[in-house]
Amino acid sequence: MRIWYYWNQSIPSDRRLDFTKAPTDFFETLLDPADRFSWIQKADELDDYLSGVSTSTGINFALFRYSTRKIFASIRYVIPGSPAEALGVKRGMIFTSVNGTLLTMDNYNQVLDPYFNGKGFQITLADLENNTITQTDKKINLTAARIDEPSVHFKEILMTSSGKKVGYIFYNHFLNEKADELFTVFNDFKAAGISDLILDLRYNLGGGIAVAGVLSGLIKQSYAKDQIFVKYNYNSILNAEIPLDERNTSFKDLFPSVSKLKDTTAAFEEIDNKIKTANLNLPKVYILATDNSASASELVIHNLAPYMQVIHVGDTTIGKNEGSITIEDEREPRIIDWAIQPIVVKLADKDGDGDYDKGLVPDYLIDENDFLPLSPLGSKEDPLIAKALELIDPALSRSTLSKSRAMLSSRSDAFSVINRFNKEHYKPLPVMMDGAIDKKVLERVQKTNR
Repeated sequence: MRIWYYWNQSIPSDRRLDFTKAPTDFFETLLDPADRFSWIQKADELDDYLSGVSTSTGINFALFRYSTRKIFASIRYVIPGSPAEALGVKRGMIFTSVNGTLLTMDNYNQVLDPYFNGKGFQITLADLENNTITQTDKKINLTAARIDEPSVHFKEILMTSSGKKVGYIFYNHFLNEKADELFTVFNDFKAAGISDLILDLRYNLGGGIAVAGVLSGLIKQSYAKDQIFVKYNYNSILNAEIPLDERNTSFKDLFPSVSKLKDTTAAFEEIDNKIKTANLNLPKVYILATDNSASASELVIHNLAPYMQVIHVGDTTIGKNEGSITIEDEREPRIIDWAIQPIVVKLADKDGDGDYDKGLVPDYLIDENDFLPLSPLGSKEDPLIAKALELIDPALSRSTLSKSRAMLSSRSDAFSVINRFNKEHYKPLPVMMDGAIDKKVLERVQKTNR
């Protein structure tokens, strides 16, 4: 931490630290008050998360308050291949009870304990009509399983009334190990001859920086591997040890982290060729992002902007312009079972601009929570997608246009989203720098400061 931590100068001296504290408590005593995102976790659990693996029923939902202190949950998405998907659970479904207990403002943390701890539970569905919630007698028994989540949940080609082909992709997790999912989708889009792209990052809390660079390369016009994608600013020790040209990171510099090839030169060539083959060469992109979008999602929005027109539809994002690395016991077998994920770097675009810690403000403000029940992913009835399509094709038929505008003006004030639940249980993560910083640089810095 004294070498790598971005706020390393604020770490208390050894004599002021209590080395008898439990690992989690001790780690907290090292953190600067300005640090919102460093964390400590059991190493095996962290490794699973970074690979998209979790034990879960497969649902993600938001909570809403209605009728004084009552609560209902609105399912935002269901992980493909999960137990919930197998049972027919879908986005837009609403439930009011868990294991037979009605959700209220007073009990939801206790009642949802199985959800927080990766266990199964029963939900009781409800209907929403004319701003009224009515509980039904339909119950679904959700089981929990070990799920390997894909990074791409859904993709579709949407046709506008004037015949424009619009690629739509719901991308939910920046997983370096699953970059091939992006290559498959973008090859399909290119073969179909799409003219525009809607990139849906509305719930994407981040992940690996390398695959963020790959995604950006697949989208942008006039892609070239040596173009600068991101600039790093470390603490004073690291900035002195790492030359400026090694802190200006090109697309190419990120490729080894998404390649299974061990030879660096071969990895450069492999990923560069894959991007060139599937690159859409677009002058503009429509990105759906909200206050549930963070980290690598924000990096793509912000760092593509100097190269092309980025049209942001949705809400102001979380504001995470920071990167972290995993520090863990690399011995075999592992002796220390904890890993730390400290913030080590502030991020900027090719022009050195990284001032978005307050979040990225949308070009078109639309809060999907105003339009319940939620429409399916990829649906033209979804308010964010409807807005993007209207911008893409002003020649939309009058009936389609008036319908989408009516939808955007019929928002409901009957329910209020419980933001505290979101912040406590869907925490954004810093941009993951693992593999993106040259190992030789790491070894040199460690040796110099040992």
